[in-house]
Amino acid sequence: MGNTKVRMDGLQKAVKQALEETRELTGEALKRAVDKTSRETVNQIKGAAPVKTGKYAKGWASKSTSQGGRGAYGKTVYQRSKPGLAHLLQHGHGGPRPAGAHPHIPADEETAALFEKNLEKEMAKK
Repeated sequence: MGNTKVRMDGLQKAVKQALEETRELTGEALKRAVDKTSRETVNQIKGAAPVKTGKYAKGWASKSTSQGGRGAYGKTVYQRSKPGLAHLLQHGHGGPRPAGAHPHIPADEETAALFEKNLEKEMAKK
């Protein structure tokens, strides 16, 4: 972008082109921020997860998810190998052999703050 001289009859085309360039740059920065946030979240969970055999910690991954909108992009962090165990470890459980909670999954607010920080860094690059 920058300073561009445009005749009055070409103003609409110039504005449209500038908006398209901005949309592309913003979309790319958004994808990079989503990818970086999901990688950091997976690594954070793996590092804080309780370890008995190591299979639970190794089972954390992220996958791309589409939201069904125009160019919507997102990632889901999930437990691949033992999906039911995540909730039990995070919150504990009762029963004949009760177990205490082992909080290791970051709250949504923490992940949102991390995403905002990563997006600001990516937007500042361009």
